[in-house]
Amino acid sequence: MKKKSLMKKRAVSLVLVVAVAFMSCMFRILTIQSSADAIVADMQFYRSINLSSSRGYIYDRNMKAIVNSDKNNKAVSISGINEDNEKGVIISSEEYIDVISGDYVKNYYEILRYQQNNTLVHVTGYINSDGKGVSGIEKAFDRLLTEASGELKVRYGADASGRPLKGKGLELIDNNYDSPAGISLTIDGEIQKIAEEAIRNSEIECGAVVIMDVNTFEVIAMVSVPEYDPYNVEASLNDNSLPFLNRALNAYPAGSVFKPFVAAAALENGVSAYDVYECCGYIDIGSNTFGCFNRNVHGSEDLNCAIENSCNTYFIDMGIKTGAENIIETAKSFGFGTKTEFCSTIISSSGYLPEAQEISSDSQLANLCFGQGELLITPVQLAAAYAVFANGGNYKEPVLLKELIDDKGEVYGYYKSETEYNAISHKTCETVNTALYNNMLNGTGVNGNSSLTASAGKTATAQTGRYDENGKEILCTWFAGFFPYEEPLYSVVIFNENGSTASSDCAPVFKAVMEGIIKYQGVQ
Repeated sequence: MKKKSLMKKRAVSLVLVVAVAFMSCMFRILTIQSSADAIVADMQFYRSINLSSSRGYIYDRNMKAIVNSDKNNKAVSISGINEDNEKGVIISSEEYIDVISGDYVKNYYEILRYQQNNTLVHVTGYINSDGKGVSGIEKAFDRLLTEASGELKVRYGADASGRPLKGKGLELIDNNYDSPAGISLTIDGEIQKIAEEAIRNSEIECGAVVIMDVNTFEVIAMVSVPEYDPYNVEASLNDNSLPFLNRALNAYPAGSVFKPFVAAAALENGVSAYDVYECCGYIDIGSNTFGCFNRNVHGSEDLNCAIENSCNTYFIDMGIKTGAENIIETAKSFGFGTKTEFCSTIISSSGYLPEAQEISSDSQLANLCFGQGELLITPVQLAAAYAVFANGGNYKEPVLLKELIDDKGEVYGYYKSETEYNAISHKTCETVNTALYNNMLNGTGVNGNSSLTASAGKTATAQTGRYDENGKEILCTWFAGFFPYEEPLYSVVIFNENGSTASSDCAPVFKAVMEGIIKYQGVQ
């Protein structure tokens, strides 16, 4: 009996051991399955949606954003969440919510690439629908700006059918969104706006404004009109006014803004500013007759009077005394006939400055002496050339690019002018500048004069040899000058592709620009 009882106890124990082992295995299997399910859920049942993307910055000289500056405050929410979780997910982008109501609403900001009121569009350029740079800085530095790109997403928990899981809420995922990396320009954004407003408020429909620091030759503002909308470039593709053309970099007939450079060549080669010339309204050169405007008779003139009167015959006489070779070499030292390459997509025309051997007659030389004939110049060239007068004779290659910025907002690369030399003597500059100053008080520049500060400058109305549909010749008008006169800071060029007279259409824009900068910076 004892033996049977012992065997029975052993059998019960064995059953218990087997049962415990079976239950243990089942628990492990369930635990493993549960863990696997959790991993699958974490991997598969989070969904994300792109909210906004960013691209590298383009800054002005003061590190103020030219692009990415407009930002819309918004809120993203998930609706359709209830106890039964029956409805699907609806993602909506709405106005910014001051007080966040629960886990299912998140505030964020959307970056707009370009400003609503376009500024500097011909320099910055634009991107296509794929986010690739097409023109301007956007194209030249496409790789750098693309590498600084980022995106902002919203993530939420969902079941296999896409319905949100209770308690998961929303999570914003920032992938390098709104990185400060990019490039800064020499442009002053506020001065750029001043220049844009001045030309928009004028009668100039197709033209340009260039403002340059007379010591560093940095471009402070560059405006070309008409402009185009970077959000709707198709609208401008067939526009006869050519809104994609950056007129600040294009070449045009010069006219009388070239006369001070003839004077500089003469003074550098021994001709006196005090020599008196008798203007009778015209001058015969060979078989050709050249006249002053409307054959006006200016009488006895020295350099000061000739600049004030913009006397063609005076400068023809002065130029013939000086010689073609001396005039051409002096003009080259001011940068005429040379292109300026700011970057691969922003390159000024070289214009056209004839070689001395191309001027085979006094008649050809006469045309050059008052800025006509084959001579072509760009607004950027002219701004740099007048900067030479303003700073006392030194020329530098103009620059537009300033610094490279990393993703910490720190500078890691600089740009500077590689060309610098003395173009003319300080004494020559003083003599020419005095004449340009007097022109603002008594001559053709009076409409550009301001009571806020003294300035120096010259007007021009250049013939183009082209005619409109009514048979009227198209004229290019200019104003070029600098201010303040005593301690110059900026050279300014105003250009009108289809003008009337420079004193009426360009000079007032110079005045508006000058007074706007004075009020902005407090210079006098």
